[in-house]
Amino acid sequence: MASVGLTSGTPILVDAAKKYVATVFQGPVIAVNAIVDQKLNWTPTLHFKVNDHLTVIMEASDSPYPLIFNLRRQDILRLNEPISVYCVCPEESFLGNQADVKRLIADGYGLITVDADGNALRRTGCIPLLQQITNEEFTSEIRALPRKLRSRLAEAFDRYQHNAPSGTADVAEVFEGLVLRAGRDCIKKGWIASGEAKPGLPAKTLVAMRAVSNLQNAEAAIAAAQAFISMYRNLSHHFPKNKKQAAKKYRDCRHGFLEGLKKIAFFREAMRNAGLSGNF
Repeated sequence: MASVGLTSGTPILVDAAKKYVATVFQGPVIAVNAIVDQKLNWTPTLHFKVNDHLTVIMEASDSPYPLIFNLRRQDILRLNEPISVYCVCPEESFLGNQADVKRLIADGYGLITVDADGNALRRTGCIPLLQQITNEEFTSEIRALPRKLRSRLAEAFDRYQHNAPSGTADVAEVFEGLVLRAGRDCIKKGWIASGEAKPGLPAKTLVAMRAVSNLQNAEAAIAAAQAFISMYRNLSHHFPKNKKQAAKKYRDCRHGFLEGLKKIAFFREAMRNAGLSGNF
């Protein structure tokens, strides 16, 4: 069945994209106008593998937002594989269609522009579609938090949008900061010993807090903090061995990041209800 939208692109766009990939991604094997997967009814301009489990698709187009991106998004997600998708368009189209550019970025796609001399420039990168978290979803989760904490989590979200495992691990680091502050608050109240709230030792602090009678009503929040930090603190160090493990890790990043936001809010509220500052 014929694909929808541009599949070959103009020669200047295709050549520029190939040169860009060869330089930036260090010469991977590039498939041009070839099927990515039999389940995906789309023959993109080119695609290649960054490693054994991450595929990058690039579609040459006269506009910054090819129609095919809307039509095949769910098909890509159903493949349950890490796939990043870029549009390659003329520089003048990028400059003259900023509304489409903003929509492209908001939907999690990358963009490469090509000038009249055939020089390619990456305007925005992207992570695999199955990891995408929208700005609206992120903002909704942090809305009730204080400004300082929102600002720090926004930094983690920016990191997530470039490297999801790193961003998710950063949320765990923010969580550690909350735990450390809660531990210091407990020391001031004489609930735990001074040596039980040291930087880098959130597990020790949380164990001590679970033994405090004044924090019995915060038991669930403390246990949630223990589980989250243990699971996601070093996520970026766990390199997947195959596509199946990669897909699970990439999906876990999305789940972990959002779950971290929820659990941070839960923990903060529990600390405040117990008479602690709940600050970061």
